Order: sequence, then structure tokens, then C-alpha cells
Amino acid sequence: MAAGCLLALTLTLFQSWLIGPSSEEPFPSAVTIKSWVDKMQEDLVTLAKTASGVNQLVDIYEKYQDLYTVEPNNARQLVEIAARDIEKLLSNRSKALVVSLNWICSFYYFPLLVYFS
Repeated sequence: MAAGCLLALTLTLFQSWLIGPSSEEPFPSAVTIKSWVDKMQEDLVTLAKTASGVNQLVDIYEKYQDLYTVEPNNARQLVEIAARDIEKLLSNRSKALVVSLNWICSFYYFPLLVYFS
């Protein structure tokens, strides 16, 4: 919340500096505008980190680092396992649909039986 207020304040100040109290003031220099842009960028990054909770995740990891392990994995093996699990899920779903269809047909006395090979 504080980061949001800080961003709003920065944008308000930026706008007031651009408008100025009178039209006789010169337009801000490129260096000044660049510093404003850099400050707004920092504020946006701070706001994004605060809103997403990244800092809290870092704190949690550092606090409980001894409970975590980082291990290498085999990407090909992970993809093969996922593909096999998906095929199994789809096969089970197909079998369940066939059973449901046969049950519905028998309930309504339709002479239709579907077999799954």
C-alpha cells in the first residue's frame, strides 16, 4: 500500500513539475526528465515486488533454507512421465464414457452395447 501511495505521489509531483505555476518557466531538461523516469521505474518495480509478495517468498526461503533441496532433473524423463500420465487419464476417461453409455442404453432399453478395446 505504501508503494502505491509513493507511486501516486511521484506521479503527482511529476505532473506538477511539468505544468508549473506559470507558463514562463522553461521545460525541464533531459537529465531531469531522465531522473524522473528512473525514479518512476524504481517505484513501479517496488510496487510490483510488494504486490506479488516476492520479498516474502525470499524471506521464507532464507528462513527455512535447510528444509529445501535443489536437485537436478531429467527433462526428457519428466516429459515422458507426464505424457504417460495424460494417456492413462484419457484412457480411463474413455472407459468411463463407454461404461456410462452402456448404462444409459440399458436403462432406456436400447439394444446398443459399446465395447472398448
